[in-house]
Amino acid sequence: MEKRFGDYRIRPRERELIGPDGLIELSGRSFDLLEALLTRPNQLLDKAALFDAVWPGVVVEENTLQVHMSALRKALGPGFIATVHGRGYKYVGPEPVEDEEPMRSLAAGADGNLGRYRADCVARETEIAAVARLLDQHRLVSILGPGGVGKTTLAVAVAETLGRVDGGVWMVDLASLGSGEFIESVLIQTLAVPFRAGSRSLESIVEYLRPTEAVLIFDNCEHVRGAAARVIRTLLAEVPDIRILATSQVPLALPEEHVFKLLPFAVTGEGELVDAASAQFLAYCYEAFGEKLSADELPIVARLCRRLDGVALALKMAAARAATVGIETVDRQLEQQLASLEADWDPALPRHRSLAASLAWSYDLLEPEDQRTLRALGVFQGSFSIPAVNAVAGEGAEMRVAELVRRSLVVRDGQDRARYRLLESTRHFALDKLAEAGEDVITRDRHAAYIRDLFADSVLRWEVLPDERWDQIYRPDGDNLRAALAWTKTRADWPTYVEIAAGSYRYFMEEQLGAEGLATIEAGMSLVGAVPPETAARLQLALGEIGRYNAMDVRAYQGLEPALDWFRQSDDRLRYTQALVLTAWITIFFHHQGDAEPLVAELETLIADMPPSKVKSWALVGIGTQAWTRGDTMSGLARAEAGLAMHLDVGNPKGRFRSVMNLAEMLHKGGDTVRALSLSNQIMPELRAAGRSLLLGFHLNNNAAYRMALGDFDGAVAPLYEAAEIVPRDGGQWHWCLLQNAAELLATRGAFDVAALLVGFTDKSFEGWIDGRQATEEMQRNRLSGTLEAALGRAERDRLLQQGRALTLFEADHLAGFIKTERQRLKV
Repeated sequence: MEKRFGDYRIRPRERELIGPDGLIELSGRSFDLLEALLTRPNQLLDKAALFDAVWPGVVVEENTLQVHMSALRKALGPGFIATVHGRGYKYVGPEPVEDEEPMRSLAAGADGNLGRYRADCVARETEIAAVARLLDQHRLVSILGPGGVGKTTLAVAVAETLGRVDGGVWMVDLASLGSGEFIESVLIQTLAVPFRAGSRSLESIVEYLRPTEAVLIFDNCEHVRGAAARVIRTLLAEVPDIRILATSQVPLALPEEHVFKLLPFAVTGEGELVDAASAQFLAYCYEAFGEKLSADELPIVARLCRRLDGVALALKMAAARAATVGIETVDRQLEQQLASLEADWDPALPRHRSLAASLAWSYDLLEPEDQRTLRALGVFQGSFSIPAVNAVAGEGAEMRVAELVRRSLVVRDGQDRARYRLLESTRHFALDKLAEAGEDVITRDRHAAYIRDLFADSVLRWEVLPDERWDQIYRPDGDNLRAALAWTKTRADWPTYVEIAAGSYRYFMEEQLGAEGLATIEAGMSLVGAVPPETAARLQLALGEIGRYNAMDVRAYQGLEPALDWFRQSDDRLRYTQALVLTAWITIFFHHQGDAEPLVAELETLIADMPPSKVKSWALVGIGTQAWTRGDTMSGLARAEAGLAMHLDVGNPKGRFRSVMNLAEMLHKGGDTVRALSLSNQIMPELRAAGRSLLLGFHLNNNAAYRMALGDFDGAVAPLYEAAEIVPRDGGQWHWCLLQNAAELLATRGAFDVAALLVGFTDKSFEGWIDGRQATEEMQRNRLSGTLEAALGRAERDRLLQQGRALTLFEADHLAGFIKTERQRLKV
């Protein structure tokens, strides 16, 4: 309430003193002294009373009071404040009177306060339109999402699309409130609602807003949700022409509420063009600092966006730092410590000063048990299930995860609605809190134990489950598997590491991650002496499986030999059969007929009464292949085809693809290339229907080789160069096969010198491969040797072969035409 005394007027809400000549400058403490004196005119206020009124709970020197009183006397002039020496002060001027005025309402034509806020809402056109439509149809719309995702920016951008609103659009920022009891005060200050003695704050706000149309944006409601909901409910009921747009991490739970969930920006996938919304936003922010992105920085931008999960605040902070130290440096820093990302500007919201501060804001609002659960969730890589959370964070996690989802700190996984995940920025924050609480070691140990138990029976379940169902169970925890393996290595918990490695090898095979799986198993092989014999045997079987998958039959056999001996003495019939099938296949593949016969005979006995299964499918194809190689063609192919059919019956299409590839290789090796190519052609539509995969690439490469062996060089072009786009050109065995295929194709085009260089390169490469060239590649190498000698002469051929040994991988790919511009030049 304003008061008048003489020619002066005091305005407590604005903390202003108005004199005859206008506004008088006063310090805050001097203004407080004047208020205290005016409340008790003509009464003595001793120094203690004035200290309590102006500096409550603070010890100050007496001369401080004298300084502020002197400033007050100077502002008012003589005749207003009297000093009672040794006792205190009193107001002796004209009687203060309350300056009441009629209650004003929000004026039509009010501008609102939206002009104070910037809406740099880039790449959100769809979201802006969607929220604007909702606000046009409903009086209360809530934008929900995790901290830093851009809720406030979107709300401002939506408000800017609304056109003229008679009472204005008002941003009501609740971020600074410690509790909900002061929401009415914030509204009063924001809207400049006149205060009247005897009226309740909310009643005054309603009366002020009722006569006109207005839009209020209640920003940052999550920490005062209950109080915000109470005020908004009243406004909706009492103010007919009001619309409210709220931003929050949790719903307001009002009947009138319509929710819009704001997700992080879409990110660019591996190898895709940099055109996702996140990349557009980061580029915009970066260029706002006066910088320009170069073409070679675009892949780094895409990687940055993936690291930061498309979270707007994180991308903006990354752009700010990149403007100083460069995009590549920021990418490297984020790889090391994502949650420490800070900005160098002073934004309107102090809690957005850093990404960690934004997350701390949300974290501090949680109950202790929810905080503990969030900390524990930090150890999960990628997504996680409720059983996983129970194992790591304790029973009853379902309710706590539901609360964290409600607060937008945990999000449902986009691929599987029964799983959840943390945004990467939230995960790093949770890990920091986990370490601060001293819980990181025990929580990571629990996580590793859960992964060990999860994958312990994965190999056995693979035998009885269709591939698709098995993938659904184990694929989502691939990142968690890697995290557990890494942790147990760091912790030197070798028994757990070996258990996890031995149990999980099938995951790497099914995900076509042969090199990673082999490295995992090899790391455990040095530890077989420190684990129980049964665990050691399972790891050795894993080496046999993953070695065979990687076309490293010699290394596979080194693992299978001791595993076969151990399982032969055990009662684990399934694993013994698996080891026997692998050993038989390798023996057959190397044409060791004498050694293969007893293995195949034992296999026939073992599977005679075995129900249909994946291992039985493999066994039948192997038995049929062995029969074919010893001359029993019709019977052999019949057994092999029965195995191929069984692969489909038990839901093992990937096994069928591999079996066809192995069978075709054996046919080609045995001289029946026509039948090998026929098999390859027959399986190709199924492979393509299954999607672009490594297996498709392998089959295409072999298909090209079979065609060239039959003289169909034109027909080999398409499968070879399609394979080169699928198979990783990483300097591995399949890469060398591609290059040798290209060499033969180029020789038929008359590019004999280039072909000789490529053969020299593959010669050197295969020399370092323990298995050397397999049969298809060896036969092709022999053909090429004769072709090149006939075209170049032996001396020139040998000179070029030697020169080719010095090529780099890039140079070899360039010569082969695997780089598209070079392929166009070579017309292949």
